[in-house]
Amino acid sequence: MTSEEKKIRAAVRLLEKHGYTVTPPAEPVVIDVTEINRRKMEPRRQAFIESMRAFVGKYSNEMLNEFYAYWTEPNKTFTKMRFEMQKTWDLALRLNTWYRNNQRRNNGRKQITDNDRAEKLAGILLG
Repeated sequence: MTSEEKKIRAAVRLLEKHGYTVTPPAEPVVIDVTEINRRKMEPRRQAFIESMRAFVGKYSNEMLNEFYAYWTEPNKTFTKMRFEMQKTWDLALRLNTWYRNNQRRNNGRKQITDNDRAEKLAGILLG
């Protein structure tokens, strides 16, 4: 036992002798700032999803999911998403650009989704 621990024990005994109740200190509270920031970000992420709902019929679900995954990527501290760090933001214009870039990458070929494949296969099997 160190001299400091002896002093602390002596002080505790003296306090208890005079009617004080001495309890050990509480465990330190650890605050996970990243988790707090993630929770704060969630309503903004949901608002982004809601704003994208207007474009569900215009663009494929696959494209919208890719767009969402890209633009809602958080920064390292989870305080902002990628789209929130842009100087300017217009969802309709960004989606249009995303769509146009996808078309260029595919050389104008139509992307076939799993639903399209299933329908085509059903058509072949059912004759």
